[in-house]
Amino acid sequence: MSNNKYFVIPRQISYDKELLNQIQKFIIDSPAANDELIIGLPAKSKYYSIKDIMKILNISTIKEVEYLIKKLELEQSKYRHLNSYNEWCYNKSAITSLKLYLKYKAA
Repeated sequence: MSNNKYFVIPRQISYDKELLNQIQKFIIDSPAANDELIIGLPAKSKYYSIKDIMKILNISTIKEVEYLIKKLELEQSKYRHLNSYNEWCYNKSAITSLKLYLKYKAA
């Protein structure tokens, strides 16, 4: 009976050490909430979601982006399409129009 306990205890300790190592690695590899991240979009991407547009144009709310899209009449099929996640994605010309409008309003 004592032999069984002897074999069980070292195995549990080694498992706990392995789990501790995994947790430490996760904590080191994971960015903190206040870390700055540089988010780059892939160059091959032809369409951008509203969240991507928020990051590109440095706009803080989704409603603001949706308002600009409605104001500039970018809801046409030549500027957007519905992706597999059922969210609208906009092409590069729509983003260019948004950038130019924001520059015009800022001037």
